[in-house]
Amino acid sequence: MINLVLIAIVFYYLLRTGDLFKLVKLARKLVVDLMFSFKRQTQDSFQKESPAEALKLRYVKGEISQSEYERISKT
Repeated sequence: MINLVLIAIVFYYLLRTGDLFKLVKLARKLVVDLMFSFKRQTQDSFQKESPAEALKLRYVKGEISQSEYERISKT
């Protein structure tokens, strides 16, 4: 019961001073940023290529020669 009274007092104080709206904005921004970073992290994990695919891509781009490609792909 005391907890409810204290919560009501704090809520009333935050509402009267305008800090409640600042707190809500801050919490909303934090949640949105967290969701974006989680989404970005999951997309990055899905886009990671296997080493063989990365090696083929480097060969096609011309970063490594055919002999290097064959030597690396054998190991």
